[in-house]
Amino acid sequence: MKLISSVIAVLAALLLLYSFGIFDPPIVTACEARLKGYLAAPSTYERNRFFLSERPATTADLEDRFKGFPDVQRAYQKEFDKGSVKPVLYTATINFNVLDTQAEKVTRAITCQYFSTDGSISKISVGRVFIFATDAATDSQIFRDFSDDPPLTTEELRKKFKPIAPYTGWVRDTFRRLLN
Repeated sequence: MKLISSVIAVLAALLLLYSFGIFDPPIVTACEARLKGYLAAPSTYERNRFFLSERPATTADLEDRFKGFPDVQRAYQKEFDKGSVKPVLYTATINFNVLDTQAEKVTRAITCQYFSTDGSISKISVGRVFIFATDAATDSQIFRDFSDDPPLTTEELRKKFKPIAPYTGWVRDTFRRLLN
């Protein structure tokens, strides 16, 4: 009887932790943090579901990522061609509900991408995740106007580029290295 109650207590604790988003993948956490900075009513954000994917990066991905930095692009391309660098493109598509500027509940989907030069996810931060709207025609109804925003302070920039979940990412990166 004591064993059963212990198992039930552990399962209840895990379910409670899961409901608070403790087990969300780092890219989803970073994507949501970035998205909430753009929303007109971020407190009304509700995630419905998310889909994850990852794929090895291609030469075109390298060119796109380092566009405007030809020296860096050449260095990574050389290492990529030798096989010493194995970049990965992580993608999260999030379906969510939010109130628009007319206070009507709308459902939208966005895609976030994170380019990892070495395949690791322990360095994912809000500032390194890029958001792509799926329905740009109506996004002006949910995104706020940035024209009056002051520039970010050094502390705000530091916080934006601080890894979201370094420990979770480190565990996953370690398993990835062991399996490959």
